Amino acid sequence: MTQNEQYYQELLAKFLDNQCSREELEVLLDFLAKDEANPLLLSALRKEHNEDALSEDISHDASDRILATLIQKTNAPGIITINRRKTFFLVAAVVAAMSIGLFFLAPQFRSGRPPANRINYTQRFKNDVQPGTNKAVLTLGDGSTVNLDDAQNGSLAKQGGTDIIKKGNRLSYNAAHTATQQIVFNTISTPRGGQYQLQLPDGTMVWLNAATTLKFPTSFSGNERRVEITGEAYFEVAQNRNVPFIVSVNDAEVQVLGTRFNVMAYSDEGSVKTTLLDGGVRFKSHDDSSVLKPGEQSMLLRNGKIKINNGVDIDAVMAWKNGMMNFNDADLTTVMRQLSRWYDVDIVYQNASFNQTFIGELPKSLTLMDVLQALERTGNLRFGIEGKKIIVLPELK
Repeated sequence: MTQNEQYYQELLAKFLDNQCSREELEVLLDFLAKDEANPLLLSALRKEHNEDALSEDISHDASDRILATLIQKTNAPGIITINRRKTFFLVAAVVAAMSIGLFFLAPQFRSGRPPANRINYTQRFKNDVQPGTNKAVLTLGDGSTVNLDDAQNGSLAKQGGTDIIKKGNRLSYNAAHTATQQIVFNTISTPRGGQYQLQLPDGTMVWLNAATTLKFPTSFSGNERRVEITGEAYFEVAQNRNVPFIVSVNDAEVQVLGTRFNVMAYSDEGSVKTTLLDGGVRFKSHDDSSVLKPGEQSMLLRNGKIKINNGVDIDAVMAWKNGMMNFNDADLTTVMRQLSRWYDVDIVYQNASFNQTFIGELPKSLTLMDVLQALERTGNLRFGIEGKKIIVLPELK
């Protein structure tokens, strides 16, 4: 083994133990993107899996998969793979153990393209923006409001005989179930940069994504349980076959008996999407309706038609609830809309190109600067941050 190979092997060992400095990680991942790193990758993968029979002939794609495997072994918070004009790049979010913080590294896999301009970050990124948190505003029946992120745990109010209880980051409605109970409507709203969890009076659990509003009664009575939503929410509906659960969204509704499903109904998206995890729901809009099976997704298009997608990637749909931002074959504007909602920022495009497609996930816990720098390392993208704005700059040529 040459002195050069030994040096990189030692770096790789430190990398797998989360002991690399920022500079060492830069050097190592740049080296791992090269073909001459294949024997080192093979050796490391053999060690990780205790397999001596792995072939010495490692293709480019296999080499990329090996590197992804090794990065996953570091317990990094997330990996994003980005597809740009048939060229693949790997961006790893790596937390080093030496209190050096979180940063991104992006080897440019055999692209022949120089990495995006890493100079003048301090000029383009005037400030950083922290990720969203658990926060929401509750509007009571009399119009008064409660900032839930500031409220103390315990009883917040009584609405129509129902106690409203806050515990941690969850709000619960404990209905008295009396015949004379007054029906009062409450509204919970998460801002951009917020999320929250709610237990409805019937025991149904609701997780609200950023920029979402849910209107609901403080107790359910009659022959249905109806709520209204804008934004995105995930429901785990308490079973009651005699009283269906109905979610009103725009000019449509989702009819449920007891099931788990996700509804995305942001006004700036191209369609309303209802994705069924298990159970059964009927999506209805005007004279058109469809019954969904688990793993299917209904899309209410702007022309009022309903389209059914089969074999939907449930993990991608539910990424937001599980602490991730998912870019499932997403274009630049789709990615920017997600960032706008979670970081509470506006987007300004300066003659930017929109022909890049993203595939992968990143943790919602990252700061905005971390995310944008990671995206920059995928190619020729450039961004800036000014206060509460993301500036999408023209691509490097």
